[in-house]
Amino acid sequence: MSIYPGEVFPTEIRGVGTGFAAAVSRIGAGMGTFLLPLGVEQFGVSTVMLIAAAVVFSGAWVSQLWAPETKGKSLSEIAATFSH
Repeated sequence: MSIYPGEVFPTEIRGVGTGFAAAVSRIGAGMGTFLLPLGVEQFGVSTVMLIAAAVVFSGAWVSQLWAPETKGKSLSEIAATFSH
């Protein structure tokens, strides 16, 4: 999972891009840790798990639609797709 952000960001901003991706993922993990018990208390386990599944599937759907395929391509080929 942490390899993909390094592949899709152009070389000039790769450090910032991967750092941003890591920070956002950690913020999401922290929010989930604190919000999960509150959601279970408020809505019940089944509803919270359905919401979590919806978030995961929507993330997978967005990634499938907009994330470029990097299999079999060099980093310079991938970076070229973002340079224009």
